[in-house]
Amino acid sequence: MVILVALGAFFTLFFLTKKHAGPAHLAVIAGLSVYEMCGRPFATWISSFLTNVPLDLIEAGVFIALVAAFPLLLYLRSPRGGLGGIVHLIDAAVFAIVLTALLSPILAKFFPFDSLSTQISAIISQYESWVVIAGIVSAYLDILIYRGSHLR
Repeated sequence: MVILVALGAFFTLFFLTKKHAGPAHLAVIAGLSVYEMCGRPFATWISSFLTNVPLDLIEAGVFIALVAAFPLLLYLRSPRGGLGGIVHLIDAAVFAIVLTALLSPILAKFFPFDSLSTQISAIISQYESWVVIAGIVSAYLDILIYRGSHLR
């Protein structure tokens, strides 16, 4: 249930704010790449200072910062406008699905009593690479369409 609430909240945020989302999409992918390359060693380094905090909690915090917090900050500071109509609806849905898919293992871990979230997380993890690819395609289309409409 928590994953569905997160999906709904992200979709509502992205649909109602009508911001330019392409760079934020790419920031999510960049954050994921940075985390895969050096997120765990960085979390281990941080845990040497915060000895009372479990390492998995620090890893989750670093992941959330790189994959969700910084891209959301970029999204909220992006210019208003972006895509319109049905394309905006699809873009908001794809962006919400990408963020939810990437955050679902952490949400399922922190809410173990929610068996529905655990099941949804297991299903999403099977299709995570396809979701990320859809996010990349959506980001590039958003950037190309947005830039193309401002060149006229």
